[in-house]
Amino acid sequence: MEINTKPINSNERISSIDILRGFALLGIILVNVLGFNASFFDFGGFYGSLPDEFQKNFYSIYISLTADKFIFLFSFLFGYGIYIQFNKFKEKEENFSNFFSRRMFILSLFGMLHILFLWAGDVLLCYSIAGMVLLVIHKFSTKWQILLGIFFYFFIGIWLTIGVWVHLPNSLSSTCTECLATAKILYANGGYIDCLTLRLQEYFAFRNINAFYYLPKIIGITTFGFIAAKNNFHKKIAAQKIKWSLVLFATACIGTISYFGYEKIVDFKSPFANAVYMTGYEFMNLFIASSYILLILLIASNVSIAKLLKPIALMGRMSLTNYIMQSVILSVIFYGWGFGLFGQTKVTTLVIIALIVYLVQVILNTIWFKYYDQGPLEKLWRRFSYK
Repeated sequence: MEINTKPINSNERISSIDILRGFALLGIILVNVLGFNASFFDFGGFYGSLPDEFQKNFYSIYISLTADKFIFLFSFLFGYGIYIQFNKFKEKEENFSNFFSRRMFILSLFGMLHILFLWAGDVLLCYSIAGMVLLVIHKFSTKWQILLGIFFYFFIGIWLTIGVWVHLPNSLSSTCTECLATAKILYANGGYIDCLTLRLQEYFAFRNINAFYYLPKIIGITTFGFIAAKNNFHKKIAAQKIKWSLVLFATACIGTISYFGYEKIVDFKSPFANAVYMTGYEFMNLFIASSYILLILLIASNVSIAKLLKPIALMGRMSLTNYIMQSVILSVIFYGWGFGLFGQTKVTTLVIIALIVYLVQVILNTIWFKYYDQGPLEKLWRRFSYK
């Protein structure tokens, strides 16, 4: 069946969701700047051995408030957008599966090119796989979708529990201490081909974490976003601000308690310590990230504030382009074929770099949308998706 459905135009877009997506991009670069500055071969080891005590403590607080929280937002919004597309096809009784399969295939190509040419920390390839899983379950009842979402989100805890009795691939470590020394030299001083070769080795070393930790988690969060969109989550928040403000307060309280307490429930002498630790960690992430989502959607539901946040919404309207643009800019800043700043030991400096890059993007996006209605990569993606 030929697809006649057209992409959503600017007048049909949901402002609060675009604002949330724009803030998610801010969080993404605040986390990714750490990844561009230190290799995945021993990411924790690098930042855990910072020479300055203040920087080490700052990193500890900073990473705990950002890591995995903003990928939660991004994944949630990915699922949210999938339902909006599905619902549009459902109303027009057209073939969603063919369209969406093609769309995810193109996204996987973006992801592979991103890994090959720019960075080993790509999430687009995982999103394309998560999208195909959601295509399989998108007609399931909400009850089954919730159960599957929970299963995938907490999959790491299940995997580590089974690993106590059965030998399974290590899902949490890509550590190669001796490789880190090589990475410091090559990423900071090497040419483009040197960086490319090392990046592919780094991505291969990261394969188990992607396959058994990040991918299932992204599938789970994407499913949560799909369910939220199915229930008009943004509209309910805008219509019942007091109710959802109370929900935000309760969610933030649970998130705060779990933030300070999830490690205390772990018996580190137990063979199940890793499983309990990661389950508690993901429980904390769930409530902290949900607090971020609720807070931003409540703020964005105010029309006056939404107008002030329009530049952030414009960032969200071309999230794919901005995500890739961040990698382009950061690779130039940190790799040897650019400015070679790889291996900075001041986390505060990295935060400043990330904020400056984001601010530059906001300015460029504002200028871009004066002349165009969508981002360049969004236009390319939609052209092939919608034929």
